[in-house]
Order: sequence, then structure tokens, then C-alpha cells
Amino acid sequence: MAIPSRPTAHHVAKPGGGATQDEPPARAGRGELAVFTWKVLIVAGVAALGIFLWKVSGTLLLIFTGVLFAILLQRLTGYVRRWTGLAHGWALAIVLLVLVVLVGGGAWLMGTSMAAQFDQLRDQVVKASGLLPDSWRERIVEQGKEWPWMNQLGSFASTLVYIVGDAVVVMFAALYLAASPGVYQRGVVLLVPPRGQERACEVMDVVGDSLWKWLIGQLVAMAAVGTLTVVGLLLLGIPSAPALGLVAALLEFIPLIGPFLAAAPALMIAFAQSPQDALWVAGLYLIIQQIEGNLVTPLLQKRVVDLPPVVTIGAIAAGGVLFGILGMFLATPMAVVALVMVNLLYIEDKLGQPRHFPSDKSQGDKS
Repeated sequence: MAIPSRPTAHHVAKPGGGATQDEPPARAGRGELAVFTWKVLIVAGVAALGIFLWKVSGTLLLIFTGVLFAILLQRLTGYVRRWTGLAHGWALAIVLLVLVVLVGGGAWLMGTSMAAQFDQLRDQVVKASGLLPDSWRERIVEQGKEWPWMNQLGSFASTLVYIVGDAVVVMFAALYLAASPGVYQRGVVLLVPPRGQERACEVMDVVGDSLWKWLIGQLVAMAAVGTLTVVGLLLLGIPSAPALGLVAALLEFIPLIGPFLAAAPALMIAFAQSPQDALWVAGLYLIIQQIEGNLVTPLLQKRVVDLPPVVTIGAIAAGGVLFGILGMFLATPMAVVALVMVNLLYIEDKLGQPRHFPSDKSQGDKS
């Protein structure tokens, strides 16, 4: 008995139902080729988008910095509106005027003094580095060559033109975002399908609230560390105490790593005076960090965002390697944004579980 041969063509149903007919192999081949072509185009598009984002990463970081300042301006404007009942534009103008007076007045009053302090700080660091053993100096230089962000730190400090240009970009971005936040929020929401636009608005609100709480916590910690550093160094008789305090306050913006970077010039200056002064300064910075870590930060965490330390360390390391000194400064707020989006869009929406960040504790006690 003969066994019928297995058909080699694909079987497809007729439009009206009933018997099936064979699909020509050429048509099936064209369908597979179309699917493969679409996959290749998608991969190529994703790769091109990644390359484009990498090329414009510096600009994106500046825009993100503008977003942080815009959140600060917007929240302060909201407080002024509640206190005075003024319109948004007038309240924002008052906030900007007060900030200009404070920053400009402080720069005018302290500009000459701080310039002299930083000149003295530079001279003291150069003097202290000359007293180090040759092997230590060579090792510091070699380590600086191996760390890209250290090289960028030097160029960042010496290239004033680029700093001013970046500051202008950040300032105007913050002003436009703070003046019309709803316009830009609606523009982002329109990129989302209609069924997810309400959720997108909720996610953006939570991200903005988390960044605001994180920013407040950082500003309070920076002020506390800077003040304690100046007072302590003045009591110990260390030169350039105000400049060193300002450096400590600014580097406090980089959690965990910033305090070690801030202590380095103070230790070098103290060592130039005497090894005993260097020990006192090391103890002072250790005490300040203990106060900040065990008193200031726990009190702030009741109302601000509590970022896991491992996430903070990883974000700072990745930001420094990928984007240099600016990436280190912005690593923590970018990690806050990433954690909020993962918790809301993945843990809540996909897994159906309650989010863990930001926690209810970080939302603040409203009672």
C-alpha cells in the first residue's frame, strides 16, 4: 500500500471557510523576509537611538540640572502663592528677585574675601604637596591619570568659559520650566498612549515630589556640614577655613564620596603646619561625618527620600566613569528617578505589588 507523500507547501484556509489550499512557497518566503527585515530595522533603530543619546549626553545632563533647579523654583513659587495669593508669574518673579539679591549680595560681600581665601587655599595645597614624600606625590599623579573623572575635575575647574556657558543653559532651562511647567508636562504626556496618560501624570508627580524631598535633604545636609567645617577649622587655627568649608558643603552634594574628597585639601594644609594638626583635622572631619550620618540624615529621612546606600555608591561610580564630574554630581538624583519609575511602572503596574520606593515614610508626616 502506497503511503501518501507529506505536503511541502503551507495550508491556508479559504476566506469563506471550507477546504484549504496550499500557500505558494514564494509568498511564505517573502513573509519571513519581511519579519526579519522589521527585526533588523528595530535593532538598528534602538542602536541609533542609543548612539544619539550618548552623543548628546552632556546636553541631557545640563537639562536634567535645569529640571532640578526648576523644581526648586516651582516649589518656592508655590509657597509664595499660598502666602500672598499672587498669580504664578508674579510669585515666580518674587522668588527670582529674592534669590538674585541673596546670591548677588552674598557674592558682592564675600567675593573679595573668598577669592583671597581660595588663593590662599591654592598656595597652601601647593606648599603641602611639596612636603609629601616623592613616592606619595608620584602615586597621587599616577592615580589621577587612571581616574578619568579626576582629569575632568581639573579641566572643569580651569575652563571658566565652559562653566559659564553651561550655567546659562541650566538657568534658562530652569526658568522656562518653572514659568510654564504644565506646558512641558502635557508635551511629555502626549507621547504616551491615551490609556496610559493618567498614569504618566501620576508618575511625573511622584518623581517631582521625590526629587524635591531629596533636594531639600541635600541642601540641609550641605549647610550643616559647611557650617560645622568652618567653625571646627577656625577653632583649630587652620588657614583658609571659609574656603575649605565651602568646598566641604559643595562636595556634600556627592554622598559618601564627597566628604573624603573634601577632607583631602584640609589634611594637606594641616600637615604642612604639623602632623599633630593633621590628626586633629582628620578627627574633626570624622566627627562631622558622624554627626551628619547619625543625627542630621536620620532626622531628614523622616521627610525626605531615603536612597539605599548600595544604589548610591553604584550610581556615583557609574556616573563618574560615564559622564565625568557632572555625572557624579547628578548620579544620586538620577538614581532617585530610576527607582521611582521602576517601583511605579514595574513593581506596581506589572507585578501588582506595593511599591517600596519612595516609601510611605519618605512621603512625610502630614498630621
